[in-house]
Amino acid sequence: MEAMPGPCGHRTIPSRVVGGEDSELGRWPWQGSLRRWGTHSCGASLLSRRWVLTAAHCFKEALNPDEWTIQFGELTSAPSFWNMEAYLNRYQVDKIILSPKYTGVSPYDIALLKLVSPVAYNKNIQPICISASMSKFENWTDCWFHYVAQAGLELEAILLPQLPECWDYRHAPPHQARLDLPAPYTLQEVQVSVINKAMCNHLYQRSDFGVAIWGDMVCAGDPAGGKDTCVGDSGGPLVCDLDGVWYQIGIVSWGVGCGRPNQPGVYTNISQHIHWIQKTVAHDGSPGLDFSLLLLLLTLLCTTRFVGST
Repeated sequence: MEAMPGPCGHRTIPSRVVGGEDSELGRWPWQGSLRRWGTHSCGASLLSRRWVLTAAHCFKEALNPDEWTIQFGELTSAPSFWNMEAYLNRYQVDKIILSPKYTGVSPYDIALLKLVSPVAYNKNIQPICISASMSKFENWTDCWFHYVAQAGLELEAILLPQLPECWDYRHAPPHQARLDLPAPYTLQEVQVSVINKAMCNHLYQRSDFGVAIWGDMVCAGDPAGGKDTCVGDSGGPLVCDLDGVWYQIGIVSWGVGCGRPNQPGVYTNISQHIHWIQKTVAHDGSPGLDFSLLLLLLTLLCTTRFVGST
């Protein structure tokens, strides 16, 4: 089912059932913190040594790759100063590639990031698998999202500019209030269930907003509420365990409120973008040589020249 080459979806830390609790280093080794000028902005996930997946709306009016870095192998979203290990696991973005169908609102809320240098894998940094099919994950219960959000301000109205264009997540309607949320800063994890599109549409059509769930949208959450993404979690992965291998099936895209009953989080369905991902990665240059391989090639070249000169 893997849509990218190479081993993926494995971790060394065993699973445990929690909800909205602090995680531990290595449990979600593909999780990244997308940072603009060093400050956490969105979540992201590692696909391969040179490619990262996130949400397109994270880059509204900020498409200069020089402004962006990805931090891996960290539990906190707070900037890491004087930490050599964190520095070595921080990577500069080389290219920001939005889905060509993205118009500023859902659907097609997906982006690929190419890194300047290849990521060094270790027990705390590993790539996630992606699948070309959602069929095995319909109504799946062993799914999780994890995030390094700073939370910031919750809008009890629309969180992201993904719904009717007259709404904007930056401005709450007069009858709605902003709620200050404490910033966890530490990587969080929540277990959720995938909710089929028919049920999700039913839930959202009953709400005050009457939003349609269609196209490449997929829903996940808890009908009782309390388990959901919020401001700052955008771009993070929704992952599911299938026979001991972890697959990312969604990207945090939008929601109405945070953890409200019968209003699950809405994610970008990755399986509907597999061909675009594969085409983009294949077309946009080589994945880059590891330093050890480059050193071996240089050694062989020098040896060949030396032998030839004798």
